[in-house]
Amino acid sequence: MTRFGSPVPGAVVLALLVVGVGCQSSSRDEQVPESLCGTKVDRGLTEALLQPDGRVTERNEVDLRNPQPSSWCQAFVDGKGVLSLRFAWHPDAVDPFDIASSGDSVSRIGQPARVKAAYETTVGNNGAVATARCRTRIGSYFTLSALLADSDPVDRSHRADIENFMRAYFPATLATLGCVTSAT
Repeated sequence: MTRFGSPVPGAVVLALLVVGVGCQSSSRDEQVPESLCGTKVDRGLTEALLQPDGRVTERNEVDLRNPQPSSWCQAFVDGKGVLSLRFAWHPDAVDPFDIASSGDSVSRIGQPARVKAAYETTVGNNGAVATARCRTRIGSYFTLSALLADSDPVDRSHRADIENFMRAYFPATLATLGCVTSAT
């Protein structure tokens, strides 16, 4: 039988708390994927956009070995779409700002603005578009669009996270594609 005030129960409680916190962080790490749509990216950048409180899955229609003119990859948290990435290859250069600000655009990015980056990039409140020279059998340019699902296009709270993600994810995707390119 243990007496109240004994140092042993306090040590046991402390040990359980430390183990519990360790389990929480490792399960959180397991929720955030090491790669997204075939490209490795820092988990912190992905977590900022996905904000996972459940199981992260993806539906990836992108075939990097046999690229199509346009393919989608979507990230889900517990089955709910949270982020869509559109991979597009085309023969001519495009302006990401024009794509992001077009009413006909699939991106529907709120308040787009050009940002100074290694590649032509436009960032908005709920998404971004970047493009670069990337020669494949179906085109000479590659454009990536990222769009948060169910996001309010006037809410600026994710804008910095989107920009940070795109600054890392786009060049990593170019490397994954095997593009030898310079900023255009």
